[in-house]
Amino acid sequence: MEIVVVGAGPGGLAAAVALLRDGHQVEVHERAPSLRLSGSAVTLWPNGTAVLQALGVPLDDLGPRIDVLDGLDHRGRPLLQMHTAALAARFGAPTLSVRRSRLVEQLAALLPAGTIRVDAACVGVDPTGGLVTSADGSTTRADVVVGADGKDSVVRAAVRPDARARPTGWTTWQGLSALDLDVTRSSRITTLLGPGGFVGLQPAGDGLLQWYFSVPPSAGALPGAHAGAVADVLRERFAGWAAPVPQVLDAVAGTTLSPWPHHTLRMGGPWGAGRTTLLGDAAHAMPPSLAQGVNQTLEDVHALTTALATADGEQDPVTALRRYETTRARQVRRIGAMTASESSTTYRRSTTLLMRAMPPRLATATYAGLVSRSSSVLAQRSRRT
Repeated sequence: MEIVVVGAGPGGLAAAVALLRDGHQVEVHERAPSLRLSGSAVTLWPNGTAVLQALGVPLDDLGPRIDVLDGLDHRGRPLLQMHTAALAARFGAPTLSVRRSRLVEQLAALLPAGTIRVDAACVGVDPTGGLVTSADGSTTRADVVVGADGKDSVVRAAVRPDARARPTGWTTWQGLSALDLDVTRSSRITTLLGPGGFVGLQPAGDGLLQWYFSVPPSAGALPGAHAGAVADVLRERFAGWAAPVPQVLDAVAGTTLSPWPHHTLRMGGPWGAGRTTLLGDAAHAMPPSLAQGVNQTLEDVHALTTALATADGEQDPVTALRRYETTRARQVRRIGAMTASESSTTYRRSTTLLMRAMPPRLATATYAGLVSRSSSVLAQRSRRT
């Protein structure tokens, strides 16, 4: 089949790799003048890395392995610990901390020259006819159109104009910095939870630390992307927090900080119409509180290609697309509901007591169960073993 993928982020590129592998003809339309290599690091859990393994993406140099997740309160006292190395042993796929730019480059390297069309902003889609219209007035007809164009998806507007990603009120300020700290050199993610918000620190490879400060709606409006003003507000809000939070705040004082407002999108009914479907944030934008955004996008890729591979007839993909959407909507519903409430990044006495009462083995098993129940790729691996 001839397939157009709208959006050259990790989801769109992974979909292109998978669809080409299955023998389809694929074009990726990207609105930017070049591949977008901005952004910080993402956490790829075993469900995400299992999909990348299947696509032939080399994992050894993709990013540092994460073996432990340490949850602390703002005073540095232990709240929760999860052994992600145990997840890797169970599922046969590691947890990695990966810079978004590195992931985009690795996926793009697997595509033949000419697959990606940059400066090709999609401005409209005819879902029934599979017709994609670009900003320059050109049109492309395809057997299948895949909208992988993010939370403000143009493709979604064509198939589900009633569905919009809505802000949760939380905002994250994040970045990558070369910081000589123990956590930078470790194989651990450290998170801190307190009354002022949530802090995350994780190694990103090559001496870089991924840091993020998330603040709830009660924080009120923070300044715009003026580095000094934002850093001052964050320094005040997170004053007195345990090391290395003060050191990180001192180091980012001269860094341009831009806000990342959290959004959520939970659609009822089909994600697509006719020959058109959606994946990733275009279908189910979610806050980063469970670090599953990119992983669920990769799950979409796996489910979509599986549905198309088992389609009854190559000339009529519509039934296969609706089957994919039904499967994934059911799988992603629970994780979407949990992230929508931002419950895991809200400081409450009851929450901290529950965390402290949970031994590492139980915390690890609980997360493993949550991820595996929403994962077709991990379910397949479990059946094989």
